[in-house]
Amino acid sequence: MEVNISPNLKDAITSWASYILNVKCYSQHTYIAYTRDLMYFLSFMLKHHGVDEVDVQLLEKLDIQDFRAWLAYRKQQGVKNISNVRALSTMRNFYRYLKKHEVLDNQSISGVRIHHVRKALPKALTPESAIAALSTIESMQVKDWVGARDKAILHLLYGAGLRIGEALSLKLSDIPEFPNMNLSVVGKGKKNRVVPLLPQVLNSILAYMKIAPHSSKQELLFIGSRGKGLHPDVFRNTIRKLRQYLGLPPYTSPHAFRHSFATHLLGNGGELRIIQELLGHESLSSTQRYTKVDIASLTSVYQSCHPRATTTEEQ
Repeated sequence: MEVNISPNLKDAITSWASYILNVKCYSQHTYIAYTRDLMYFLSFMLKHHGVDEVDVQLLEKLDIQDFRAWLAYRKQQGVKNISNVRALSTMRNFYRYLKKHEVLDNQSISGVRIHHVRKALPKALTPESAIAALSTIESMQVKDWVGARDKAILHLLYGAGLRIGEALSLKLSDIPEFPNMNLSVVGKGKKNRVVPLLPQVLNSILAYMKIAPHSSKQELLFIGSRGKGLHPDVFRNTIRKLRQYLGLPPYTSPHAFRHSFATHLLGNGGELRIIQELLGHESLSSTQRYTKVDIASLTSVYQSCHPRATTTEEQ
């Protein structure tokens, strides 16, 4: 998107973008979303105020009505509330940065509010479905090494709680050898955590490594058919096929197996703080969502199975 921006504002934007990517270590996905939000915001203000160029002076004089008009326009365009919450967060982040670096000071945005968006509870598979997926995924590929690769990836998602991006960024040198069973993982914000591997998980990875056609120059553990790093969309497509083949729920995805890891661990007595560490959650509140999932599952089973669940009064 092209927006006429003054030189001094361009410099501030470039500095902010570098800050969130290299200092705050936001993921590439978040970085792209934030910079896109900013460009759409500047484009709106350009038209809203009927000017030829957006500059620091314009951003400094915006009032709360300007910000509300921007959000109202987004809603009229059918933008979902959760995306508007993120966009508002982007602009608050940007304005805080400008104030900290003495570019401008405008507190109007702090008065803008959006109704809280309730996050959907994580959706987990049943243990039986997760195990069936692990038992089946390898046989869905024609090439043995590709099947072994997919099984190893799925083991890391369901058996170790990794995100798909974390699994696909692993290097050959990251994989531990017996008796060491600890895997070092680089998660969100480039933060490291140590994940202990179950024997089945490590064995699955080692079995794949024995037959995978890695070249001496390759560093990434999981490669595609052309020898380059495996793209996450390729594995997502495999999971879609697996979902159809096994009749798994429509929400089945790579991330659903990570959710299943946490939910099943909690349901079998895992401590919340330990699960937080395994998942790499910065905040315990993110992990606490899984307690609601487990309670919801317990309630569902009780209501469907207990012989007195539908009784309205004691006999």
